[in-house]
Amino acid sequence: MDAFGSSRRQVLKGSAAAMAVGAIGSLGALYTRQALAGGDPTRLAPIPGRYGPLAPAVDRTTGLPLLQLPRGFSYRSFGWSGDVMSDGQPCPDRHDGMAVVAVRKPGRGRFDRGNGHGHGHELVLIRNHERGGATPINAPGMYDTGDIGGGQRAGGGTTTLTHRNGQWHSIEASLGGTLVNCAGGPTPWGTWLSCEEIKTDAASSTGRKHGYVFEVHSDAERTAGRPLVGLGRFSHEAVAIDPRTGILYLTEDDRNKAGLYRFIPNDRAGRYGSLEHGGRLQAARVRGRRNADLTVAKIGDEYALE
Repeated sequence: MDAFGSSRRQVLKGSAAAMAVGAIGSLGALYTRQALAGGDPTRLAPIPGRYGPLAPAVDRTTGLPLLQLPRGFSYRSFGWSGDVMSDGQPCPDRHDGMAVVAVRKPGRGRFDRGNGHGHGHELVLIRNHERGGATPINAPGMYDTGDIGGGQRAGGGTTTLTHRNGQWHSIEASLGGTLVNCAGGPTPWGTWLSCEEIKTDAASSTGRKHGYVFEVHSDAERTAGRPLVGLGRFSHEAVAIDPRTGILYLTEDDRNKAGLYRFIPNDRAGRYGSLEHGGRLQAARVRGRRNADLTVAKIGDEYALE
């Protein structure tokens, strides 16, 4: 094993080794969690999916058995923390939510949602980095460059990764100056919504506050780094968009106090920047019950919302 592989072996000895891996996959749901186990209605047991049983599979980059896959599938790791990216920066750590947002033909400006099959395609994946106060990611889309306290700066953001003709191609920074970018979601028009999972009323030395959602363009250099204020300011988790109506649904990560939200955009054109035009943000509540406590739920529970 060369020095590259040896260094990865050392990393994997630590408990957070899996956090260092970023991978593109198209397997879908290898396992579905449908069967109840042990009589506990809150415990789900996996049952085999249509691809067959899982077995350890060797990473084509490191030679290490990092994942288990069905027979006939393979993978290659890339974008490890500290690796030099295409823009010359070290790859940020704390990899988190991500999605393949677009497929395009190299040399053409038009991006399409698609399956990426065949030759002559680039697959674009955008990945969150759930970082707090740290060395900032120097990205085209910079939001906050100020002191967030104690001489620290906002170290979160996103990186954009490209596969070309089935081969790993490049990685570059796209969004910077944000905090705790945890989850998010892809849009039907081929961008990524990166969510700050933080709830504080503090502002940095520039007056910028955090707890927003940011839209990241599939072309890294076109990312503006502007918060989507209309989507609310709270401890965001994920976003999902109904492609039929253009309505957004948002979840919150605030222990025992989290809500479910929907955002009805003023502009439903479905293009980069359209969500910046505001809209109506609503919080769901159980019909006829104020402050319903759903902390302990059972499978099959149903509630009417308003």
